[in-house]
Amino acid sequence: MGKFYSYFFFLLLPFFASAQLYIGKNTTNSYVYNKGEIIYVTENVQLEGAANLTEGNFYMREEGQLIQGDNASNNQGAGVLSIYQENTRNAWDYHMWASPVGDQNLTPNGNASFYLDANGGGGIYERKNNLESTIASFTNSYDGVISPLTISNTWLYKYVATSGYLGANFGWVKINNSNPLKVGEGFSMKGFGATTDSGPTGGTPLDFRGRPNNGLIQVEVKPEQRTLVGNPYPSAMNLSFFLLYNSGQDVSNCYGTYTTPPSTGPYTITGEAYFWESDSNVQSHYLADYLGGYGTFTPAMDCTSEGIYTAPTYIMYNEDGTEREGGPSIDTDTAGNEIDRRISPIGQGFFILGRKLTEEESSTTPLFKASFINEFRVFEKEADNTTYNPVFKSKNEKTKTSLSVNKSPTDLRAGGLTYDEKGFLVMPKFTLSTIVNKKYVRTLTGLMYENATLGFDAAGDGKNRSALSSDINFKLENETFPYLINIFPYNLEHRLGLTVEGEKENNTFAIKVTDLNFITDDGIWLHDKVTDEYHDILDNSYEFTVPKGVYPDRYEITFKDFNAVTLEVVEEVKKSFAVYQNNSRAELTVLNPLETELKEISVFDITGRLLASKINEGTNNKVVISSSNWSDGIYIVKVITRDNVEFSKKVSVINMK
Repeated sequence: MGKFYSYFFFLLLPFFASAQLYIGKNTTNSYVYNKGEIIYVTENVQLEGAANLTEGNFYMREEGQLIQGDNASNNQGAGVLSIYQENTRNAWDYHMWASPVGDQNLTPNGNASFYLDANGGGGIYERKNNLESTIASFTNSYDGVISPLTISNTWLYKYVATSGYLGANFGWVKINNSNPLKVGEGFSMKGFGATTDSGPTGGTPLDFRGRPNNGLIQVEVKPEQRTLVGNPYPSAMNLSFFLLYNSGQDVSNCYGTYTTPPSTGPYTITGEAYFWESDSNVQSHYLADYLGGYGTFTPAMDCTSEGIYTAPTYIMYNEDGTEREGGPSIDTDTAGNEIDRRISPIGQGFFILGRKLTEEESSTTPLFKASFINEFRVFEKEADNTTYNPVFKSKNEKTKTSLSVNKSPTDLRAGGLTYDEKGFLVMPKFTLSTIVNKKYVRTLTGLMYENATLGFDAAGDGKNRSALSSDINFKLENETFPYLINIFPYNLEHRLGLTVEGEKENNTFAIKVTDLNFITDDGIWLHDKVTDEYHDILDNSYEFTVPKGVYPDRYEITFKDFNAVTLEVVEEVKKSFAVYQNNSRAELTVLNPLETELKEISVFDITGRLLASKINEGTNNKVVISSSNWSDGIYIVKVITRDNVEFSKKVSVINMK
């Protein structure tokens, strides 16, 4: 095996490629220091230093990243890769993490567990300078400390193959010496300090030191149960690639690190990723005080798209994890808060969900496994992408509960496809925003894609993991779970179901399309199936009220007003009406041979003054109005149908009596 020594004068190393990378500790300056660039190694990395030494180690700085090619190569040695990631400078706020390194002291070689304690080999360190760090301390106190860096172990948990809030810790499993973090598993950890500043200047840099993870990494998942995982590599990762691969979808066009595109992976998860977001202004460790929820990301069934992320509506929680009644809610889904979830930065944790069992599969089916492979790895910096956020979350900006529409200039038609200037596939998309009980805004996203169905589509449709007791969600065919993201094949005749739920005696919902990137064929409508009324929500906001209860079948979204009549029908109806004035009998007769439903028949004089009116005559084929009290002259008869078809005719009245 050859040796490579990179001395301190390689600070600006732009790129390094090697079949194998060996870093010994023969001299004081025998280390690799990567400043903001990519190092690609085809096979394994061997580091002969130690966590408390300078020589024999590998230092990634200013978002420098390591990518490896061979999934089967085992990294080795007692030296460490040191890589930074930033945590919120806030002792109360959670992050979901994953470690890019493992314990370098464990044997055999290869990927190893990660220990969140001060005695377990590699781990989290406090930065002193570009090369030196000291291992973080741990405390049983609720609050973490910035300096010296002290992590509260009260909040160190993982969440593996669990359906929900069950058991003493509601499904969360404590991490400790006897239960270390396995490779690829995610973990929760709170921040440090007393400020609520979560911006780039308010973060706390964490130095992850250990053996770099590489190659095939698998995490257990169970059918229809959640697992907290995360990007396990010391590089960025194409999350869309990961979700599509593990949900059995086409990955032939995915952006990643490979010479030959990998084949479709096993169908083990639903293809959705859930991200915890919370209000960092809440200075409390009590669950009842939390304001937070889970946003949902899907790759929109296609690796060439940017995917779609819908942020949560923040809600307050009870001690058992259920929604707290009467607690304030903050809508977080504004254009300024969007995050590009397609690429997961180093250390990013997120939840995945195991797929449903088929009818042929038994409930005793062994655990599924979600797989990470080197092909998912990419070199992208958070600083180069303005829609990234180095602390993994959107900014906590409260928004007004008002609805306005953003119609982007476009030639894209409903059901069509196009590509943007970056080469990403653009699907027709609309956003539904609903003000619920004049308190918060629920945001739903509809996507049109020809390969989708009206039912659940893996890696396309996105569930609402933080539904509220008063809420509105998409309802998919043959599904009962609420959805925030609905991807479907466009057809003018298609209808998208909604589920409306209200906890109050009377609940108000004001709904409108607030974002649109395509030209509709005939608008977007809310259909009330009880009243059979269609309401234009593209150009107007429509407010309705429902009593307490759940309404899974009353409302739906349509792309035309099915009650509207065509021009041909309008002309046919108009031609069918006949109006006669019988002056000898002083009677005006309106004939309706098609028995069209009549809303109103009115008679006006030539000045526009209303003389007579008949309302809601139904489908009567003949309507008679007395003209005995009218003066001689010309009158205008106007007929209006229930579908607002209007017909007018002049008649001459000569009162012979």
